[in-house]
Amino acid sequence: MEDAQQPPVPSAPAVPAAAPDPRLDRLLEKVSVLEQLFVKRIKEDGVHAAAYNALYQDMSKYRDDAFRGAQKPLLKGLVLLYDTMKRSLAGLEDGPGKAAVELHIEELLEVMARHEVERIAEAPAKYDRALQQALGTEPAAGPEEDQAVVRVVRDGFRWNGSVLRHQEVVIKAYKAT
Repeated sequence: MEDAQQPPVPSAPAVPAAAPDPRLDRLLEKVSVLEQLFVKRIKEDGVHAAAYNALYQDMSKYRDDAFRGAQKPLLKGLVLLYDTMKRSLAGLEDGPGKAAVELHIEELLEVMARHEVERIAEAPAKYDRALQQALGTEPAAGPEEDQAVVRVVRDGFRWNGSVLRHQEVVIKAYKAT
């Protein structure tokens, strides 16, 4: 077989190098300036967004603190109502009246729980200053009974992790002789 050679492809005629167009240089300069402005604006927008977010968080905290401050007296009033109902319950004999007061106490505790108020546990074995207030003492037989809670006089309550009212208790106190 014969090797068929293709004729060489003619090259484009040489164009003499033209002088750069000054309009293109001005256009490139303007595009460069625009690029710098865009970069600067994007950085400023990021700073503004961060400042806005910080301000929003501060305002949210201020609003929440104000709401909690307004709520606290109401919750303390509910605790006093609870005390009154407990005293009423103690003076009643078994019957429909006592059952009604017990039901109201349960409902009141439910309302308080919806507002994140919880009753402090009945009585820890030992006195806890963070949760309790000692109203009185009784003599302890030995050092192992020192600071033991004898009885709860008034229930205590917590609200949002802090003490709304301390549990009032009577404790044993040991005095070495």
